[in-house]
Amino acid sequence: MQHSPTLIVALVGSLWGAPLGVPAFAGDPVATTRPLTTVRSVITADEVRSDVTALASDDMGGRFFRSPFAEKAAVWITEKFTSIGLKTGVTSDSFRQPIDKNPETGPNLVAVFPGPVANGSTVAGAGTGYIIVSAHYDHMRPRRSGDDKIYNGADDNASGIAGMLAVARAMKACSAAGQGPACTVIFIAFNGEEAGLLGSKAYAKTPTVPLGEIRGVFNMDMISRGPARQIYIDGGEIGAPVTAALRAANEEIGLKLRTDEHPDWLDRSDQGPFLAKKVPAVLFSVEDHEDYHQVTDEVAKIDASLAAEVAQLVALAAIDMSRHAFVPRVAVPAANPDLAPTPAKTAPVTTATPAAPSPSAPSAPTAPHAP
Repeated sequence: MQHSPTLIVALVGSLWGAPLGVPAFAGDPVATTRPLTTVRSVITADEVRSDVTALASDDMGGRFFRSPFAEKAAVWITEKFTSIGLKTGVTSDSFRQPIDKNPETGPNLVAVFPGPVANGSTVAGAGTGYIIVSAHYDHMRPRRSGDDKIYNGADDNASGIAGMLAVARAMKACSAAGQGPACTVIFIAFNGEEAGLLGSKAYAKTPTVPLGEIRGVFNMDMISRGPARQIYIDGGEIGAPVTAALRAANEEIGLKLRTDEHPDWLDRSDQGPFLAKKVPAVLFSVEDHEDYHQVTDEVAKIDASLAAEVAQLVALAAIDMSRHAFVPRVAVPAANPDLAPTPAKTAPVTTATPAAPSPSAPSAPTAPHAP
């Protein structure tokens, strides 16, 4: 079904408290308090490249979702969550959420950066609901022959995980400066994306917080290849509130945003199960490139500056979203008592600056991949 631009603007306005027909965030006072300097100082290309180098190393063996290498990657991400200072997000003492009953399958990893009431800061804002920043960490099993057997998956999707970790560090730094998010931010490293979105489907089926209380999902999958300073963002009608926040925050970053040009990508990565549940969510990705699902997807070929700027954009937009009034879509009990609610295709659109490769598509030995 086609939707006119006018309808989308009205929908966004109604969801975010702006008058109908007026783009949400237009003239928003939030824009005057965006922590751009802090975000840029924390989220750097060097930091992103360092994380991609570690996660996409041969030692990680390709991070196939059901292998010891997936577990090795999960341990690495857990150590990163802990060093950043994030709280455990599945139980009071664990980041790990099983995605199936096979003991060889790596878990989802869920971490929490609490809202201002819990973390002691004094950020102004609504304070209710949750924002999710996500990426998948799995890739592909090694080849049986050839000089290079390891599918390193630097762009797909070590880049997304590096971006997610960068946003987490930025949230911590911004909050310390009194400019952090006004609601709880949840960071999820999904497993099993390459095998058919197994991790995100498992999370949507058994979420750690009520789906109706999720303000928006920012899912990064392949964010480091293609034309300089260009990224694709796809969320369709359901993801429109997140896209609106990104367009507004991009006034500070100046990326070339290619929005809603790929309706076929909406269910090709881990934003898909959220969109299916009517949770506002978007995918950040690039076009498929010559190294997509090849052993040549290596660190030397990534554009770490692009990945860093995408992460900067996510951090600013997430903070913007956290400060707006929010009404839960449905009253659903929290699936996890340890994480009770915090108290009190439209036509293609282009915004500021230079395009990139795409999300993942199905691969031979695995189920349809999302970017």
